[in-house]
Amino acid sequence: MITNEIMVGKHFKMKVNFNLVKKHGSEKRQIWLTATIKGDRCRVFTGERIEEQYWQKSNRTELGERAIENSQWGRVVLDENRRINKRLDAILDYCREYAKLITVENFNSKPIEFTKQTFEEFMKNKIHGIESTFEKKPEEFIRHYIEKKKTSINRTTGLQIDKGTVYNHNNALKRLLQYCTDRKKNLKWELFDKFFEDDFEEWFVIEKGYAANTLASQFSIMKVWLKVAKEDKLIENTSVNHWPTKTYDVDNIYLNEEEIERIYNLDFNSEEIKAQIDSKSKIEISRDLFVIACWTGLRFGDLTNLHKAAILIDEGILKVPTSKTDSLVAIPMHPIVKKIIEKYKGVLPHSIDKSHSLSHIRKCGELAKIDTPTVIRRIKRGKSVIYREPKYRFIMNHTGRRSFATNQFLRGIPTLTIMAITGHRTEDNFMKYLRLVERNMLKLWQKTGLKRRIELLFF
Repeated sequence: MITNEIMVGKHFKMKVNFNLVKKHGSEKRQIWLTATIKGDRCRVFTGERIEEQYWQKSNRTELGERAIENSQWGRVVLDENRRINKRLDAILDYCREYAKLITVENFNSKPIEFTKQTFEEFMKNKIHGIESTFEKKPEEFIRHYIEKKKTSINRTTGLQIDKGTVYNHNNALKRLLQYCTDRKKNLKWELFDKFFEDDFEEWFVIEKGYAANTLASQFSIMKVWLKVAKEDKLIENTSVNHWPTKTYDVDNIYLNEEEIERIYNLDFNSEEIKAQIDSKSKIEISRDLFVIACWTGLRFGDLTNLHKAAILIDEGILKVPTSKTDSLVAIPMHPIVKKIIEKYKGVLPHSIDKSHSLSHIRKCGELAKIDTPTVIRRIKRGKSVIYREPKYRFIMNHTGRRSFATNQFLRGIPTLTIMAITGHRTEDNFMKYLRLVERNMLKLWQKTGLKRRIELLFF
């Protein structure tokens, strides 16, 4: 049944009607959409025509005008009348979209004025398939979404969304725009059809060389955008629901305690090292913060909060606010961490950006001669690739956190104790921070309570 009452907010309904208009020289009559807005009569041609005998007007028992679906007139007429009703249903959906635009602030724009002019313009554009001036294009829609994200509240924690989340959304949009440029495609809502997934994956993994986990993260973020777009009826394709967002276990290194100490002991005032680094570089700050991460298990993003940390030197405790889990973590202070804090007179410096920091700590690994020949496996361009490089070349910003978890585990510290510091909520997620290849043996060692170390299994 076609209903012609459209909810406008919570307090009243906008009533629309479909009326027949006779045109000279034609047996069929035009079907027009009519409504009254603030005393002004609105009329929009639906583009549909029908013979009057096949038209049902509204009455006391049936609400809404429609084409009569009666098989007595034959299959051709029945199919045509069903098509007309389906089209009228779609036009009523356009009316509901308009009602939403005038009553709430959504991710497209501010609420628009409820007038005859805006209603007729919106409906004409929708009926004729013209992009509405009230609807922003995907790029504007996504940018507006990200902008709102900056001030949004995490429903779980009750706090503002983490800056890292906003960064990831901006990065995902940047990649999507690059895809459109490389593939010579326009970023329209129609882009996200059943062919998009395969084509984007080929470009992302095969051509650009991104890892499978990065692809999963990209799809996960884009699905968030498109879910909101679907709620606003900007996109109808359901294939986005099946985009893969599963992550895969990958090989990653950790640094043992002796290697961490070698990095810490680098003397940036020595002539030998000064000859190999930029004199204006902040490599020493990056080194110090990385070493702290190795002995505290903090994420790279949390290093920016170290200047807010409560440093209780007498008690040997470092209390740091973590951004991802929104918790204040109390971490026993390793002697090296204590020395670094004293070096900066109790006020730790801010970390620099990720890319420069990564370049710095890999250089530190090279200077500290952490160059053991190392083999790891990566999924590259859709294939499993084996890399053989000096170990320092595989150091990542996250290596400090992984090194902390692994070293403490090897010391025999109970898993739950380590998890209380790292903030992991499940043991399964925690185990991902230990070298993947050796995970089963580590679990066995944990269960059997063997005291001997198994460091020979690690790089």
